Amino acid sequence: AEMRKNLLMAALAAALIAPGIGAEERQPDKPSEKQLKVGHAVGQRVPQFTADVLTIDGDKETKGAFDSHKLERPTAFVFVSRTCPYVRAYQDRLAELSRTFEEKGVDFVIVYPTRKTNEEQKKAFHKSAGFEGQFLNDKDAGIARKLNIQKTPEVVLTRKTGEIAFRGGIDDNWRDAASAKNHYFRDACKSVAAGGEVAITTAPTYG
Repeated sequence: AEMRKNLLMAALAAALIAPGIGAEERQPDKPSEKQLKVGHAVGQRVPQFTADVLTIDGDKETKGAFDSHKLERPTAFVFVSRTCPYVRAYQDRLAELSRTFEEKGVDFVIVYPTRKTNEEQKKAFHKSAGFEGQFLNDKDAGIARKLNIQKTPEVVLTRKTGEIAFRGGIDDNWRDAASAKNHYFRDACKSVAAGGEVAITTAPTYG
């Protein structure tokens, strides 16, 4: 019995000093795609939808196929309307966020669900606003309904697995960017880009 005890203690000591398996070095397991319930709430996997999207670079437009269950990187779905005054108030902030985080590994998909303006008008606004993200014309607002979008601008930010990490508004002051104290969307993008946890996962929207 004493020998078995000594062998057990030796094996335990060896395991603790073996490289790469110390408790401080272990990383939390990421949920697999199969384990995620599909839905529109934080912690769920974004519903599946497919669409044609455009990458707009000046006058050059490149069409591609998009599948929300085949994401290549963390993705921010940003729902906007060219006629919404709140979107107009936020367009410079959204353009800056799209430029910053596209470079840091977060894809931006700018979604236009409104029926009152045609595709060419939406493209013109997309270009004039300086959005870096892809352009997606949600003609029948089906994608907006799947993600339970209530207002514009509203964002749904996912990890590469499709897990929703944040949803809601941009910050806490739509009138004046300089006066905003809580930058909900920016902070969420930082955390997701770094593979970390999002401290505030939902935020109020204006509109």
